[in-house]
Amino acid sequence: MEYPNPKIKFYKTRTLSEKFTVTFEYLRENWRPLLIFSFYLILPVCLFQAFSMNAYMRFAFSMGSESVTGTGSDFIYSFIWNFVSLMIIMLLGNSMLYSMVYSLMTEYERRDSRLMDIKLEDVKQSLIRNVKKMLGASLFLLGISILIGGIIVLLALSMTETLFLTIPVLVIGMVVVWIPLNLFTPVYLFEDIPFIEALRKSFTYGFSAWGESFVIILVFSFLANIISSVTMVPWYIFIMFGEIFSLAEPDSAINASIWYQFISYLLGIVQSFGSYVSLSLATVGIAFQYFHIREKKEGISFSASIQHFDSLR
Repeated sequence: MEYPNPKIKFYKTRTLSEKFTVTFEYLRENWRPLLIFSFYLILPVCLFQAFSMNAYMRFAFSMGSESVTGTGSDFIYSFIWNFVSLMIIMLLGNSMLYSMVYSLMTEYERRDSRLMDIKLEDVKQSLIRNVKKMLGASLFLLGISILIGGIIVLLALSMTETLFLTIPVLVIGMVVVWIPLNLFTPVYLFEDIPFIEALRKSFTYGFSAWGESFVIILVFSFLANIISSVTMVPWYIFIMFGEIFSLAEPDSAINASIWYQFISYLLGIVQSFGSYVSLSLATVGIAFQYFHIREKKEGISFSASIQHFDSLR
């Protein structure tokens, strides 16, 4: 099998429209290996996420209803357990997705045959290394985010008189910081540099092209939400129907029936898998923004050409 189109060059300066075009070209060319690897690596996570997500939704619907039993501490412990377990699984799923997509992109650039006939063994080492890096970085950033969020809440509570001013300023500040932070993952996974250096570099890159990065993230996130809603809406409507019907007719116990549990679990798997697959769109898009910025600042393709010329001498 031969590819009809020339191999996509990653490190290249591109206009904003060219970045959108090359993202869709890459996905159109490699959708099959991306989907196959998603079944191997992402679907197992979805099996656990669907179970945890359904449990969390049932708990959320039971809040304030007569079905809630136990003491206040039991209620709090149940809420924390459901929420934390769901967040841990989603953290693992996101780490697996980023690692998978960027490991495949690394192999695409390295291999002359691109991703043709690629097997899991070909990316095993890269995948394991990236998952470890992503889990460690995600836990650290999550801890920092919780700490900063707690400080912000305390400051807001202590300045209730100026709350209408502090909240917009804090929201704007978080958006300004969040855009460069999206470049951290490609910087950290594509480059062999320490965590702190990758964090510093992502902010340097992000602030130097903040406007374009904002547009790319906004557009691809919007498209991803549209795609994921296709799988989310049936699951959400089914869960809503079961819980509302159970509240209206407590004796029916519809949400305790085997068929309801089974269908809601299957729909939860489809919903989780659809959300991860749609997220790969934004993951690839921000990678090409990273390639553009790095080429513009460091001239990666020019350096590679010199090294290739020297190797031929």
